[in-house]
Amino acid sequence: MVRVISVVSGKGGVGKTVTVANLGVLLASKFHKKVIVIDCNLTNPHLGVYLGSLNFWPVNLNDVIKNKATLEQAMYKHQSGVHVVPASFESRHLIKVNNYRLRNKLNKLFDDFNADIVLLDSPPGLTRDSLMTFALSSEILFVATPHIPAIIDITKSCQQLKGKDGKPIGIVLNRIRNKKYELNEEEIFKFSNLPIIGRVPEDEYVLQSTNFKMPVVSINSSSGASRGFLKLASYIAGETPEPEPTQTMLSRFFDFFRR
Repeated sequence: MVRVISVVSGKGGVGKTVTVANLGVLLASKFHKKVIVIDCNLTNPHLGVYLGSLNFWPVNLNDVIKNKATLEQAMYKHQSGVHVVPASFESRHLIKVNNYRLRNKLNKLFDDFNADIVLLDSPPGLTRDSLMTFALSSEILFVATPHIPAIIDITKSCQQLKGKDGKPIGIVLNRIRNKKYELNEEEIFKFSNLPIIGRVPEDEYVLQSTNFKMPVVSINSSSGASRGFLKLASYIAGETPEPEPTQTMLSRFFDFFRR
């Protein structure tokens, strides 16, 4: 049975979309899962940027919701093997979009497309759009930084999930800088009552990857963030990744330009 996982944050800027992009790529390329990642943030979509395009998705999720295209037409296969359903970057495409059609459209996708895992990139906060992704999901994965506002917002989201089908599976603690003022794991558990299942440090390579329009795991698989995302992907997949072959500096240089 397909696992539908909403990747959620209480606030923007914590690295939720970066997490979706890198997690999807790793689950497809390293763990050989059939994965779909869907940008459910119709107001401010960014998932397509992290997976290779700023404006060259000719068909997108907005077209599907408006009955102008099928989901198959809006789905693109990334070079890593992950399937991407982007949303439109253009504000004019928000006109006449009925967000409540999203549930029926995506449920059909889950039935027809024999995927192992679907990752929904949810809008931040407790909006109508984010609550819709909660309703579509069997599991909820939270992304937060080690700061009080981000963790408090997760607690609010968990209150909204009471009595719903979506089960919170844990927190990805992102952009860790190991500073004394950051919340530690014990404090975070006391706030949220959720385990930390992923730890990703602050990493300059993530900023580079954004402008290169490539996941950081594709640019530098040995960076701190890439190693953190790989551990998270292995947890989600329930498997141990194959070890990376040892690379010299010169081979990494040529590998980068091949990508």
